[in-house]
Amino acid sequence: MTAEAVAAIAPAQMTLLSGRSSDLGAGLMVQRLLPQRALRMLGPWCFLDLIGPVTFGPGEGLDVAPHPHIGLQTVTWLASGALLHKDSLGYAQRIEPGQLNLMTAGAGIAHSEESPPDSRAPLFGVQFWVALPENAQCCEPAFDHLTDLPVFEQGGVKVCVIMGTLGHLMSPARCYSPLVAAELSSAAGGELSLALDPAFDYGLCVLSGTAALQGETTEPQAAVIPGQLCFLGGGRSTLGITLSAGARCILLGGQPFVRPVKIWWNFVAHKEETIRSALDDWNNGRRFLPVEAYEGEPLQAPPWPDNVRLK
Repeated sequence: MTAEAVAAIAPAQMTLLSGRSSDLGAGLMVQRLLPQRALRMLGPWCFLDLIGPVTFGPGEGLDVAPHPHIGLQTVTWLASGALLHKDSLGYAQRIEPGQLNLMTAGAGIAHSEESPPDSRAPLFGVQFWVALPENAQCCEPAFDHLTDLPVFEQGGVKVCVIMGTLGHLMSPARCYSPLVAAELSSAAGGELSLALDPAFDYGLCVLSGTAALQGETTEPQAAVIPGQLCFLGGGRSTLGITLSAGARCILLGGQPFVRPVKIWWNFVAHKEETIRSALDDWNNGRRFLPVEAYEGEPLQAPPWPDNVRLK
């Protein structure tokens, strides 16, 4: 995008969007903030779940059997608790707060997610998907577990750059398009001003506490509470954020795709035919290797609905 085109972009009005509740089983409820009718994508981000908080009883826990993905990266970030990731590349990795599990599906990968048997803290966090651009959607699958992520503090707010670039800091996480994901948290409350990229669309979701957002000086302030996503749109160069005591939130941003991707079940692609091919391969034991470390059967794909064409 040229400098003239960026300068011509007027910041969109802040829009508060509520998630919808979804039951993942074992008593685990999530708030699904993306996709929804009012907002299919936020930059390259095409899926966002707020997980928990939920405390499992003895012998209980999350147990999502092996299932396939294509055309995306799954990003798992916890505020409390722990999860155990296992995949068809042979990785078995525990994740805890402050750590990043990043799975790049590319041409195809299968994975499972479980609660470690020794985890007692409430499970609480986020999982989001990054849609891969068309020139990378069939890349080699990969898995990364990162524990040393860049952090800075300003005005009583701690900022951890999970993916992409924010200000002068860049996360080591692999990215395939211009984007950012960052956690903002404050123990006693605080405020900061962030420099943004006008070519990005941005959004902010709150896990705990509240966040007050101030964009342009003439723009009304937006107050965001847990279970909401504030869509900021693009054309912004700065954003003021005030966090309450104990607040924790996630800032997402990225350069929008020309056209939204297509999503069905666990598959993301730029063409419906790519998803149909992956579904056929999963149902017939092709392409996707087994998750050897998982004890149990994989998930079955739902049948393709009659007379449905993906938008």
